[in-house]
Amino acid sequence: MDPSPTSDDFIRHLGDDWIPDCSIEQKPYVGQLFPDVDTSFTFYHRYGSSCGFDSRRSTERKNKLKKTTRKYFLCSRAGSPEDDTSEDLSIKKRKTTSAKCDCPAKLIIAADGNGGFFVKKFIENHNHSFAGKGTMQFLRCSRSLTEFHKRFIIDAARLNIGATRAHAIFKSMIGSYENVGATVVDFKNFSRDIKEYIGKHDADILIQKFKDIQTSSDNNFRFEYKTDANNHLTQLFWADGVGRRNFEVFGDVVSFDATYRTNKYGMVFIPFIGIDNHWKSVTFAAALLEKEDADNYKWACEAFKKIFGSSVKCIVTDQDPAMKIAIEECFPGVKHRLCMWHIMKKFPAKLGTLFCAESPFMDKIKNFVWSDHSSIDEFEDGWNNVISEFELSDNTWLKEMFALRSYWIPAFFNDEPMVGLIRTTSRSESSNFFFNHFVQKGDTLSEFYLCFHSALNHKDDLMPIPKNKKKIEKDAAELYTKTMFYKIQEEITASCGDMVMEDMFVADEVKSLKLRDPFLKNKTFEVKLNLTTHDIDCSCNLYTRVGYLCSHSFLCLSLSGIPFIPRQYVNNRWLKRAEERFSTLVLSELSNLNPEEDAKRTKIRDCWFEFQGCISDASGDIEQIDFIHKSLTVMRNHIKDHSKLGDTAPKDTSISDFIGLKVVEEFTILPPNQSNNKGCRKRIVGAAEKSLGGKKRQKRKCRKCKEFAFHDSRNCTGQS
Repeated sequence: MDPSPTSDDFIRHLGDDWIPDCSIEQKPYVGQLFPDVDTSFTFYHRYGSSCGFDSRRSTERKNKLKKTTRKYFLCSRAGSPEDDTSEDLSIKKRKTTSAKCDCPAKLIIAADGNGGFFVKKFIENHNHSFAGKGTMQFLRCSRSLTEFHKRFIIDAARLNIGATRAHAIFKSMIGSYENVGATVVDFKNFSRDIKEYIGKHDADILIQKFKDIQTSSDNNFRFEYKTDANNHLTQLFWADGVGRRNFEVFGDVVSFDATYRTNKYGMVFIPFIGIDNHWKSVTFAAALLEKEDADNYKWACEAFKKIFGSSVKCIVTDQDPAMKIAIEECFPGVKHRLCMWHIMKKFPAKLGTLFCAESPFMDKIKNFVWSDHSSIDEFEDGWNNVISEFELSDNTWLKEMFALRSYWIPAFFNDEPMVGLIRTTSRSESSNFFFNHFVQKGDTLSEFYLCFHSALNHKDDLMPIPKNKKKIEKDAAELYTKTMFYKIQEEITASCGDMVMEDMFVADEVKSLKLRDPFLKNKTFEVKLNLTTHDIDCSCNLYTRVGYLCSHSFLCLSLSGIPFIPRQYVNNRWLKRAEERFSTLVLSELSNLNPEEDAKRTKIRDCWFEFQGCISDASGDIEQIDFIHKSLTVMRNHIKDHSKLGDTAPKDTSISDFIGLKVVEEFTILPPNQSNNKGCRKRIVGAAEKSLGGKKRQKRKCRKCKEFAFHDSRNCTGQS
């Protein structure tokens, strides 16, 4: 009786049956002519790709003139698994497997004597199965990153979408993982290649990019930087032409605050924020600092003054003492205010979360802290009464905050223009939160800047529709931006409400009104209107603080028969296209640093829109969709016949297009050293927090009382 065959013999026996099934046009044949080696391999590679197996180049023979006379192309599973092992046991290798199984399939080409090649031998039999629809995506021939893949990964990275999520989004667009053409590992590898390409040239690339922007793209772009003794970048400050123009119009009040975890070096990121004519945060400039100490903040303030050429009227920050020192030294005489939001959010931490949540303390203290219309005496009396009621007079932190009341309580700013910056939720905090959606802690400086630039957005100037049908409301709609109109519309609507007129008289062409406002705790306000000059003044000081008239003023204007807003009270900063109309800085037309790349991307975008238009026009008509599919197939086959497989931009070219500049050989500025700011290191977790982390505490045996408990001999209550 014959011995039973081994498993290897069984596989080889079945190997005769594994013959690729494809069209005759795709299959090589003996005697087939090719102009060169690359074209022949491209044909065999496409043949394998359509049939479900990978191919690879192998042995090559050359003549005395070093010209190829014969070339072998094999199935990727040709050869023995032993070929992948090393006899040197001292070499540490990964645990892996081998797909080689001595597959006999091959294509041999030979020189024909006329400069071309012909197929000398073709073996189409394989001894293994082929990849099906579910596994085709893992073949090497199905995993080439095309230009479209790379551009998609790069565009996703600009929006802080990582490689894994980008791959999932791409799969949703295409329909299935089999159709993506690359695995998630390929996506992640390309993202890794970007960081490796930038490498130690990171600071050089960014500074050179700034110089190119200044000379070629935006001649109003300005930047400052500083290096240490070893030529490592330590500080960087920049502002583009749009930011500088915005500062001219909206830079009367500036807010800035540090944020962290935005780049791989741990540098502190500081955006300088204001409020534009749409009541939105607008970024004037930004800085990256090695440390958050007074010296670094002083440098940033001096760079700010140098680039913008003028000082500000008011600066709003958090309670950082280093910022306070820098501002007092660099901006003497400028009003420095503390952000209310930063202080108010500390109350639960300083007084106790349960106390602030369950007691009426926060509601009562907010009535005096947030009030825009309380006098200084009313605030101080209200604060002291609430503190006494809840027996918090001995709280050290509350004493400190009361001592700093002139820096953060609105009652002290009734006569100062704050354009709503200190009263609203922290502008810098919300801007930092916004920018953090576009950047991540592993970004290089070059990636960080591109993501930062992508985060800047655009506002519109649409005409809002009045609802009260008043002439003065229509006048406001024509003057102000949409957002500001809605705020003024609220004041006009409130003027038509239930305000109580307590007194009205006219003397020397000045009309005076005393109004009791039920929406503001029935406080009484006095309004005076000059009937000749239309000068108006209200004791609520809303116009002084934010730059538009209050409901009391609109009521006085209505009673006086004035159907328009007096032009002396139309603040330029809230008007439509204010940055264009009132800035002296003329912006040049922005141009792309790489016009050829820009033109190429524009054509690709147009092709994409044309394709989407065809799909939309088909409107589900199966015949039209079938026509589109057939036309696309013809076009793709034409493109394949006139191009080589994988003829995409080299990896370095794609990356240099992404960062906008090629790496130079010589170092001029070294990347920053790793900073150790508070947002860069892991937070220290205390013992109490660890004990509440969800894991049950382990009892241990006390050497004193000999019992298993949550104490030891040092704090045992039973010890003598």
